[in-house]
Amino acid sequence: MVDRDGYLGDLRPDLDDSSSPCLRFIDWYDYTIFNNLQIEHQFLPEWRSLYDRAKTQEVKEFLGQIEALAQRCLEERLYLSFVGD
Repeated sequence: MVDRDGYLGDLRPDLDDSSSPCLRFIDWYDYTIFNNLQIEHQFLPEWRSLYDRAKTQEVKEFLGQIEALAQRCLEERLYLSFVGD
């Protein structure tokens, strides 16, 4: 899935945001990979909190697609990967 509209860039916490246990570490320029434990206990709870910050239905749909992918990775014991530029 490609974030052509830059939604994640608008929603991702800053790297120095210590309240973000997971999403702030998504690297714009390299690979970021989450395992099952990270997906279940850190990624999904934090990802779901982004819906409150979504300003449009399109952004909420994007969040839902990534959440569904993360849920599939969790259920099938796969890694969730983000690929930077």
